[in-house]
Amino acid sequence: MMPKKSHTVIVGAGVIGLAAAAALVRRNQAVTLVDPAEAGSGCSYGNAGCFSLASIVPVGMPGMWRKVPGWLMDPEGPLAIPPRYAPRVTPWVFKLLRYSTPDHVRRITHELHTLLAPALEHWRPLAKWADVPELIQQNGWAVVYDSAAAFSADQLGWQLRAEHGARIEVLKGAEIQDLEPALAPSYTHMAYLPEQGQCLNPLRLSKALEAALTNHGAQFLKARAIDFVFREDRVSAVVTDAGPVKADHVIIAAGAFSKALARKLGNNIPLETERGYHTMVKTRQPLVRRPVMSAEGKFFATPMEEGLRFAGSVELGGLELPPNFRRADILLRKGKAMLPGLEVDDTTQWMGFRPSLPDSKPVIGRSRKAANAYYAFGHGHVGLTAAATTGEIVADLIDGLQPNINPAPFGPGRF
Repeated sequence: MMPKKSHTVIVGAGVIGLAAAAALVRRNQAVTLVDPAEAGSGCSYGNAGCFSLASIVPVGMPGMWRKVPGWLMDPEGPLAIPPRYAPRVTPWVFKLLRYSTPDHVRRITHELHTLLAPALEHWRPLAKWADVPELIQQNGWAVVYDSAAAFSADQLGWQLRAEHGARIEVLKGAEIQDLEPALAPSYTHMAYLPEQGQCLNPLRLSKALEAALTNHGAQFLKARAIDFVFREDRVSAVVTDAGPVKADHVIIAAGAFSKALARKLGNNIPLETERGYHTMVKTRQPLVRRPVMSAEGKFFATPMEEGLRFAGSVELGGLELPPNFRRADILLRKGKAMLPGLEVDDTTQWMGFRPSLPDSKPVIGRSRKAANAYYAFGHGHVGLTAAATTGEIVADLIDGLQPNINPAPFGPGRF
């Protein structure tokens, strides 16, 4: 066997860390993944299961500031901020609103397009390598609207997607039921994007990557990274609660838990935690043929191997408050209104920490303090989509190569 070129310690065994590990292992690098939780058990498992190449429009959009008060006043609205967390998160919300000007939105959209457009090109060979190519589907997804006014209000977003090559079909009235017969007849408009993708089982995808990595010699350490040992301008070891792990390179891919580690590496990143929820309905008849999003409710109904998942909701509540599973109850109630024929027998609920930045872009690049430490976190709503591409980018940086995608717009120095 060829000797390994170097040893990279990846902090975080979610789908981003797993994809980065796979990119390095396939280049004959030694890898150790450090995470206190099971691989792929966080947001990598609980997401809506979309490979969303068209999710290039940032969260902060022009005029959003007018909607936020109404969302917060509605106990069943798509945004919630627990009162005790509001003082802490308010500065971050104002940062998000500052990025919602038309000029910022157009620039961010273009930059996210460069990252997301090749997602399936990178995911398909990676899923094949992990022996689960069947989990990558490309049957599109759709967004439904309760009224013509609501559809009209979203026109900037659809225009930006179309300008960047997204194929969008607008359906009305009976055309909606022709595509998805189980949807409630009250929807007036649908935007259908047939080129988008889906993962049938996000957890099985992560576990397949974990198994393939193990078979190729990667090590998994169930521990929490807490600090670093420095030798001049480089990290020589990652300090964990199970002891130090020597490293030639380090990647921080710890999702919402990355902020404190990045600070130790010289970067103050405005990372915030969106607590996302899902309700999983165990059924063999999920009713919809592809992921369908409620534009007003801001949630997806996604058919998966284990049933139907209602996923979405944003609760800006940090890492320490207990889950508010009433948010998951709301998802189920709205999901049943979306699909009136759904029979619900057995359900499970989940809450996870979605790592989000105010400009809706992840942090990908080299740390300020250590020349051999890299970031790959903060992907917000597109972590599953962008994981394989992000993994290739950081592997290129470690190899001293110029990535095919310019990482500069995602660098930590922008903050």
